[in-house]
Amino acid sequence: MAADRIRVLLETVTRLYHKQTLPHLENLLQKTSEADLFALFRLMGHEERSNILPLLARDTAVRIFQSLRLEDRIRIVEIAEVRDILPIIEDVSLDDQQTILSRIKGPNRNPLTAAIAINQHAQSGIDDSMMSMDEIGGQTSEIDKTEAEPSSSEKNQITKTSQRKTSAFNPEKAQILTETIIQLHEKKANRTLQRIFAKVHPADLASAFEMLPDEELTEIFLLITDNDRGAKVLTEMHIELQAKIVKEAGIDTILPVLEKLAPDNHADLISILDQELGQSLIDRMDKEIKDEVQNLLQYPPGSAGSLMTSQFFALPEDTLVSEAIAAVRTLPTYEMVFYLYVVDESGRLIGVSSLRQLLLAIPSQSLKDIMNTRVIKSYTNSSTKEVAEQAKHYRVLGMPVVDEMDVMVGMVTVDDLFPVLEEDMTESIYKMAGTDSNEIDAESSFPIVLARLPTLLAVFAGGLLSVGIISFFQKAILEMVTLIFFLPIVMALASNIGVQSATVVMRSISTGSLKSNQFWEVLMREMGVGTIMGLAGGIPLGLSAYLLFGSFDLAQVVSVAVLFNVVLATLIATATPIFMKNKGFDHTSLNGPILTTTIDMVCIVSYFLLAHYFMENFS
Repeated sequence: MAADRIRVLLETVTRLYHKQTLPHLENLLQKTSEADLFALFRLMGHEERSNILPLLARDTAVRIFQSLRLEDRIRIVEIAEVRDILPIIEDVSLDDQQTILSRIKGPNRNPLTAAIAINQHAQSGIDDSMMSMDEIGGQTSEIDKTEAEPSSSEKNQITKTSQRKTSAFNPEKAQILTETIIQLHEKKANRTLQRIFAKVHPADLASAFEMLPDEELTEIFLLITDNDRGAKVLTEMHIELQAKIVKEAGIDTILPVLEKLAPDNHADLISILDQELGQSLIDRMDKEIKDEVQNLLQYPPGSAGSLMTSQFFALPEDTLVSEAIAAVRTLPTYEMVFYLYVVDESGRLIGVSSLRQLLLAIPSQSLKDIMNTRVIKSYTNSSTKEVAEQAKHYRVLGMPVVDEMDVMVGMVTVDDLFPVLEEDMTESIYKMAGTDSNEIDAESSFPIVLARLPTLLAVFAGGLLSVGIISFFQKAILEMVTLIFFLPIVMALASNIGVQSATVVMRSISTGSLKSNQFWEVLMREMGVGTIMGLAGGIPLGLSAYLLFGSFDLAQVVSVAVLFNVVLATLIATATPIFMKNKGFDHTSLNGPILTTTIDMVCIVSYFLLAHYFMENFS
């Protein structure tokens, strides 16, 4: 009797499924007992299982799915819609997940694998427990190093946190996330995408969005339903992509997200939008936010004023500690409250206290009793590079910004300084290569040619000069033709060792690790390195010359030339950037091609002068 009932149920379910009368089918399934459903799904075909299983309640669907044979489960996952089967896969055990995902084939493999990995990543606590900058602000008081020393328990917590951070997304995982988003978007699996967006860290999501095709970026971004999360993702993206999303989505559509941005992020975005669109955005702001944004827009690009946020925590000097602590609780929306700044009646910055100091102070004390009067600050017209170097040198998490009257007008947070430091480092690398960072964004070859042409012309001129030098020594070459055979390797050894020394010295200058009083120490160290490298290259090369041509004179010239030129190249490469820095020049303008060409010319002159000297005195 039970078998007949299940057979009739199977025929009814199959008929409703093929007729696509899903409301009736769902109603029937809801009324069917779980025991009958177990029996029903054992008799179904793979196609019916993969499409009917998601119609059940999630818990019931998971239990039925796990009751099936492994081969049946694999087949269901292979042919089901990703958006339908993913919730079921997520609820099975990790072992079952890995077993199924390792054996499925077809187009569902990659998006399901990535989606499960993202889900595990979020559930492991990395997304929520990774310490953001406002969470670590209280752990480090750079104003007073002695008070900043963490306790043993804090050290253990920091160690655990650093271990968690090693599991954070890397570029490879970001690429997998991007591919998953694209595939799910193509399948119109918007609900699955929204669930992924809610779990992934905004910074990781921004990295994935930046790799999306331009034509899909805005449409996918607008699938983020949480405006707060959308604002966080938007601010993590490059400013050009932010402007693209705003322009394509339209102010009215994107406004709920933009309203969650901090004033400094508003100012950055408006500064890159076209005038009409930027003004339209300003017109829709609340008056208070509008005034703050317009105030920030008055500062020139590249200044501390343009980078700062007007949201900072400052209180009068006569405020009691208990009152200050109560005031902290009223600032839930402020960005990165690291320090409490103390101002006088005119708003001038006169002191600072870490939040840790504030919490440990006696409640009845006033702020002027606990504040540190040695305030590290910057001015509105200071360059962002200067502010970044200050923050890096003093290891502070926030830099107060004051006007010419020392009135505090804002603060620059450490997260805003990261791009400045990265841009400065990138620019230095490009300069050393003889070009500039505009190459990355160039849409045609012509701007790249213009950037590289000056270096190319300098190298070309140096090459012509080298030709003239060689022709001047043609008599010596004719007397010992074999000299010319070893010139390239002598030049290569000297140039490479010289560039290595220059790179080390210029990087040390840029990071501030090389002080002016260490010049002679560094020079002598590099000269020692050059001497050892010269001997290591000169002796084998001289021996090779003797074995190849049987000429002791040639072996002498080659060996001494390598030693002399390597030491000379090291001297030039080490001393030049230090000299340029001391004279106020940009030491990074000594780029690799020009340095190499200069060393090559010096090598040619010294090589043939040595050869001429040996032939005149020892032949």
